[in-house]
Amino acid sequence: MKIIDRKNGQIINEVEDSAGIIRFLYHSLPGRIFLKLFFARVYFSKLLSIYYKSPLSKAKIESFVKKYNMDGRLLKRGFVSFDDFFTRKERINPDREGFIATASAKLRVFRIGENGELYQGKKRLNIMIKGNVYNTNKLLKSPLPKWARGGYLLLYRLSLLDYHRYIYPIGGRCKAKRSIDGHLESVRRDAAYWRAFAENKRVLEYWQSEHGKMLHMEIGAMLVGHIHNYEKKVFSKGEEKGYFSYGGSSIVEIVGKDIEIDGDILKNSERGFETKIKIGERIGYESNKAN
Repeated sequence: MKIIDRKNGQIINEVEDSAGIIRFLYHSLPGRIFLKLFFARVYFSKLLSIYYKSPLSKAKIESFVKKYNMDGRLLKRGFVSFDDFFTRKERINPDREGFIATASAKLRVFRIGENGELYQGKKRLNIMIKGNVYNTNKLLKSPLPKWARGGYLLLYRLSLLDYHRYIYPIGGRCKAKRSIDGHLESVRRDAAYWRAFAENKRVLEYWQSEHGKMLHMEIGAMLVGHIHNYEKKVFSKGEEKGYFSYGGSSIVEIVGKDIEIDGDILKNSERGFETKIKIGERIGYESNKAN
């Protein structure tokens, strides 16, 4: 899968940390055994978290910044641990108009048909991994709400380099919330990430937004056992919602007919591309489809 930088339209190649380890874990028998018994377990994430929050991990910051060609000024901010660096706060200037991006990430958007199936353009997605069919019912662990038919499923994939705090894309109220237990599989592109979305640990919220009903879900991934939310009942667009601990992670949102997604993102997704976006930028607008 290729990535298009929305800012300049260029196709970019993503540099992944520990790519060799991921290949070992997912493409060899010994690796899959280690994955099942150890790496994908929540307790492994918790043990690793202890190290990243300790002063011993501070030495990792400089090599991380240099490897990903990040702003060198970050090294002068006095972080006390790698976790302190990774979960840092940055200034965000969200667009005032429209439906905005929840996170800095690689975004794919799928249309939800009136039959409840997912579509990439006009082509229905048939997500089958090792004989198992994956769909929205498995993702939600419940039937897809009727209001979501004719809407969109937004898939944000955060890599290690991305800013790991996330915001509310619209104002509204949280009507219900539930947590779903699971493992911590990788959400990288060479892993079976649809399986990860349906089987990983995740937190699901049901919103009544300014433009209709909406579902929002944070999904943990390998190394990310901790999803930190602020538990707000009423929220405003652009307000910080929470953050992830170290690792790659994902956010899924489902919107109904009240929201329309910008055409360039839909076109990229239809062609099989992810769109690199920045937190707070406009990605959609109020639709007339629901009227």
